[in-house]
Amino acid sequence: ARKYKIGLKGRNQSVVFEEIRKAIKNGLLSTESCSFFKLEDVSKNNDFRVDEFNDDDCRKGKEAAQQMMTLLKDKDLTEIKESFLPCQGKLWHQWCQKNKELHRPTLGELHKGSNIEKNKSLKKSEIQKIRELQQRSVLSQFMKIFIQKLNSPLGNEEVYFLKWLAAQVELEKVSEKLQAATFGLEHILREIGQIYESCSSVKKNKTDFKFNFSLPSLAAEMMISGFPLELMDGDAAHVPLIWVTAVLDALIQKLGDQRVYVLSVLGIQSSGKSTMLNAMFGLQFAVSAGRCTRGAFMQLVRVSEEMKAQLKFEYILVIDTEGLRALELAGRSTRNHDNEMATFVVGLGNMTLINVFGENTAEMQDILQIVVQAFMRMKKIRLNPSCMFVHQNVSDVTAGEKNMEGRRRLQEKLDEMTKLAAKEEDCDTEFFSDVIAFDVQNDVKYFAQLWEGSPPMAPPNPNYSRNIQELKDTILSKASKSNGITLSQIANGNIIVQENDLLTEMR
Repeated sequence: ARKYKIGLKGRNQSVVFEEIRKAIKNGLLSTESCSFFKLEDVSKNNDFRVDEFNDDDCRKGKEAAQQMMTLLKDKDLTEIKESFLPCQGKLWHQWCQKNKELHRPTLGELHKGSNIEKNKSLKKSEIQKIRELQQRSVLSQFMKIFIQKLNSPLGNEEVYFLKWLAAQVELEKVSEKLQAATFGLEHILREIGQIYESCSSVKKNKTDFKFNFSLPSLAAEMMISGFPLELMDGDAAHVPLIWVTAVLDALIQKLGDQRVYVLSVLGIQSSGKSTMLNAMFGLQFAVSAGRCTRGAFMQLVRVSEEMKAQLKFEYILVIDTEGLRALELAGRSTRNHDNEMATFVVGLGNMTLINVFGENTAEMQDILQIVVQAFMRMKKIRLNPSCMFVHQNVSDVTAGEKNMEGRRRLQEKLDEMTKLAAKEEDCDTEFFSDVIAFDVQNDVKYFAQLWEGSPPMAPPNPNYSRNIQELKDTILSKASKSNGITLSQIANGNIIVQENDLLTEMR
């Protein structure tokens, strides 16, 4: 066995840890010091069943995913999106910026008077030119293989393919090269969305790849199979309205105009929003270490047969969102960005979960101000969503007196934020209960910590699971009194209204 000596005296702890990591890595990479084995090889000599060998769908799906990953081999991973996914890069960001400028004229433009229409016409022309450039961009071999692979009803093989592809990409991210790069299944689907939007806008198909099938139909199949779909592009802070509407229309064609209950979540970054939704409904929102949700994603959850008798809808549409006060947005106009996100998400949801992490009153005040303002805007346009507050990572959720005091402080803060928001929104409201139906005793839940101890070796806290189940029961109880909303109402009404509000936000 190979031995390593590492000096500790007078050395910084982080430096020592880094040296230990390098020693372990060198040891693992040295074929002389240890012999490697694969679990798949062990199974050959035993009676283990391995899907990769015994299940044709799994094997073919894995092979197709590996074929796609070979295209990324030896590429500069930080430039993958630029070379393989050109439609969502600079062109898409330029389009979003021009579109916002179109709906948010500057004071200087407003003062020009007669030139307003001329400026609008000029910007529309620039927007169309960007779409033409997107449409003419060369479709990469990577995207061709992906689209061709999904050019059929989503069976087991296609689902395995998507799972393997997502897993392979995540494994690649372990490497130092891709630490700074953001690349995942959501970016591939975003590219498909931009291909569709650009082709629809210029009314031309791709010259280098003829689609004899519907791209929105592919995305709809993925949603039905349990994959999340990007609702708002977090990098561009924009809703690809043409694409999302087309996918929802395709969903209606496949499922009928079903009634759904829209459940959304808002909270500070890294406060456990995605983890909570995944635990509650068995979803697949990204929660890996260092991975924060960007934008907003929606995922369909089918109501079980036993619950259908109690509910007036067939599906729950769960919307996960990026965290407010995101660190990567520091230096930008985070307040505007957060207000836009909150307004959009609150307006879509029948119910919004407001997720608060820990007992930091300053952070809580930040999110409350944003949330109250969003609900106040909903009241202005006569939308009446509901909300619940989830206070996570509380040290002692059973402390009744402490929780009563916490509820009292929360109510005071909500009323205080309501008065501040009322001034900004130019309306006469004093209490949060005047803005939205809210019962501080029943609509506030306290959650135990997710882990018993410090990760990564800490076991899950069983009390967290109990809290999740209690919250889920409360949500379903409230949902049983709601008729929900039809998919067509979301596609042709709610999303368009919210996107228009986004575009004119902070005008």
